[in-house]
Amino acid sequence: MRKCLRTFLNPKDFYAAQRPVLRVSFIAGMTPFTVVKGPTELMMLRCTPFGYINASVHAILFCGCYVNALLKGETITRFFFRTDISTLGDVLQFTIGITALIMMFFCSIFQRNKLIKSFHALASIDRRFKEIGMETNYKSTLHYNLLVMCTKAIIAVLYLSVCLAVFISSNTYPSVATWMAFLLPYFMMSMVVVLFLCFVNQTKHRFHLLNKVLKHLRQAALEKRISPQRRPSYWHTIKIQRPLGIASVYSNNDKSMPDVVATVAEIQDALCEACSCAEDYFTIQMLTVVTIVFVIIVFNSYYVLDALLGSTSRDTPFSKGQFAMFFLCQAMVYGFGVFNIVYGSSSLVRENDNIGPNVHKLLNAAAGTDGDLVAKLMQLSLQMVHRKVRFSACGLFSLDFSLIFTLVGAATTYLVILIQYELSMDESKHETIARAFLGNETWY
Repeated sequence: MRKCLRTFLNPKDFYAAQRPVLRVSFIAGMTPFTVVKGPTELMMLRCTPFGYINASVHAILFCGCYVNALLKGETITRFFFRTDISTLGDVLQFTIGITALIMMFFCSIFQRNKLIKSFHALASIDRRFKEIGMETNYKSTLHYNLLVMCTKAIIAVLYLSVCLAVFISSNTYPSVATWMAFLLPYFMMSMVVVLFLCFVNQTKHRFHLLNKVLKHLRQAALEKRISPQRRPSYWHTIKIQRPLGIASVYSNNDKSMPDVVATVAEIQDALCEACSCAEDYFTIQMLTVVTIVFVIIVFNSYYVLDALLGSTSRDTPFSKGQFAMFFLCQAMVYGFGVFNIVYGSSSLVRENDNIGPNVHKLLNAAAGTDGDLVAKLMQLSLQMVHRKVRFSACGLFSLDFSLIFTLVGAATTYLVILIQYELSMDESKHETIARAFLGNETWY
């Protein structure tokens, strides 16, 4: 037992460090592949029949819960109040939720090779790092993955506890299918966010290592200018040492500075290719996640304002405080997921963009001293112009901090429209759309 735990906490390769995340996503039906031991005792990814069956069963189960809740006309929102706007919100959330489920499971099965290719590229890149005397610390990778998973699990437990506490304190008990239809989008979104953050963190760390190597080379080039009396062979061969305290292990291989820069260029190109494959895999999932979050934020904001400033909550068994706490909690946990996506994507893009300035700093330091090095740096500088890292949702919008501003602005606009619509309605017409969509039940 101790040996297994020690092996788990001290991963020796890339896949071993990613095993907890990939195993959980495999069990949850989000990916049909899992981490297994290869012929050489190293970890590798492998699709299994159980993975396909498990993903299909999860998709059928989740869609069944949605359809069952829709046919019964029972949603979590209807336990709080029933108006035309709340019914519209339920219909939109149900439609988007079912579509998101289908698209996410579709991507997990039919786009699996994109994610496998991106993970395989990162594992191959680690072998390229060894050529310049560097090895990634997989233990820190494992710790980050476990931290992200534990954080998401804690948030999910707290979110579920708040929801249950609100309903139990009001002696209201929705059916299991209704609860599943309400909670599944969040659990599904959380798993996608965890998988995305773990990939982004690994790629960001490798861009960070490239920046450290370039800074070390710049320092060596500056020392060459300061100490020209040393023999030329000393400067031609640069031994890559531990630059600026990076938590990595370095070999004793000597590499010339132009060769190191050429390897850096190859690694940067491979990382961009891995990001491109990952974007193809996550692009539809990111679009569905952002859409779900936008709809929830708009309608939940309206529900809270209507409860605190209007009279809707007087006709329900919930107090205004319970009303506000429930819908604000839901909006916050969903919004936090989008913030995680935006922050992770932006930090990765920023780390890659930092390579360009570091290349030109090294170019200025090496100007007039080494023609081969200058040529390699110019080639790398041109590569940085054409090999950018960007994450988007089907090309509709970029996953950066501008998305937060866009969501807030759009949500405010639609919130004003909903409030104006509510003010213009006659109270006798509040049940019209509800009867049309969800039956002729009346609220007692």
